[in-house]
Amino acid sequence: MKKIIDFFAIAEKLECEYRLTRMSDGMPQAVASHSWNMAMMAIVLQPYFQNDYDMQRVMELCLIHDLPEAISHDVPLHKQTSQVRLEKHTAETAAIKQILGIVQNERIAGLFAEYDARQSKESQLVKALDVMDTAVQHMCAKDLTYIGGFDNGFYWKLFFDDEFAKMFDFEPVLRRVLDEIRTRVAKRLKEELNIDAGDFVK
Repeated sequence: MKKIIDFFAIAEKLECEYRLTRMSDGMPQAVASHSWNMAMMAIVLQPYFQNDYDMQRVMELCLIHDLPEAISHDVPLHKQTSQVRLEKHTAETAAIKQILGIVQNERIAGLFAEYDARQSKESQLVKALDVMDTAVQHMCAKDLTYIGGFDNGFYWKLFFDDEFAKMFDFEPVLRRVLDEIRTRVAKRLKEELNIDAGDFVK
């Protein structure tokens, strides 16, 4: 029982780990909030999915996929050089080992391995929802100016790039959702900052 409670203490830290993305109230988004939002999207979109998924598995992957960041911490995408990504993976692998040393649960171990391998259709869907939540935050953020301040518009160039959109094409409903979100974000950029989203598309 002590180890289970120790696990709960680690999981709680995910509520204290913050991402770069901002919320509609201007506050940074907690990683736990991000995971919860992914699960909500999966529930709402499930009737529209073209493919069949084990939805219990999807929920579990949504909620646990970033748990290692409670120990290893989040690293913003614009800072993820090849070397940083390698270090990030190493740190997260060590965090997973630490977590599994506390709660020896084969199902949790399997979830970590499944998400890391990204071979199952459930893990691929969850990865898409992971990215989709960032799009939602771009749409909902109280102030969009902070996003454009990183590496000469790095996030806007990524967000409006065709290659970015292609990662959602395996589920047509995801692509339709992204297209609507991008339309709304482009409208906000024009109205609030007088920025034409087309300027970020090569």
